[in-house]
Amino acid sequence: MGAVAWVTFPAERFAWVRGTPAEFASSPGVRRTFCGRCGTSLTYRSDERADEIDVTTASLDDPEAFPPEKEVFAEQKLSWA
Repeated sequence: MGAVAWVTFPAERFAWVRGTPAEFASSPGVRRTFCGRCGTSLTYRSDERADEIDVTTASLDDPEAFPPEKEVFAEQKLSWA
């Protein structure tokens, strides 16, 4: 994947409103969720930031409500991006 936009919410203010995603421990202390039917990446949780949850912006009902505010890991981007 070349790029993905994330929005971070306080974990206690986030809840699934329909369905339950599949979960994967991608590395020690990190959990990711995804759609069990299509594989779309949904969230990222880290024990280091246990009070936050990162949500893929494009998976939201209204992704336009959360435009990117900063770019991170820019030095790792693909040359054509």
